[in-house]
Amino acid sequence: MGCYDTYGRLEMQLKCGECLLNNFAVGDKVDIQDGVYVAYEGVAVVKDGIFIAEFENLTDKWGGKISPEEIIESRNPIGIYLKVIKIDR
Repeated sequence: MGCYDTYGRLEMQLKCGECLLNNFAVGDKVDIQDGVYVAYEGVAVVKDGIFIAEFENLTDKWGGKISPEEIIESRNPIGIYLKVIKIDR
């Protein structure tokens, strides 16, 4: 478990910044760096210190859908380990 700030109507939980259990809406000033943040619930975009957009999925260059879970799970060390165990059994 951890302490998360929540972003947007998708209620994306990001453990960045001060984590004061804040709830941010699109248009709010936030305390995290500019960027595109991927959470299990969706994708948040921050520009000039303002939460400017949220999306349920990303789109690849061919118009295909990329779910946030695909991105997160491919980098999750626990998930990777569990896949290895399952394959080796």
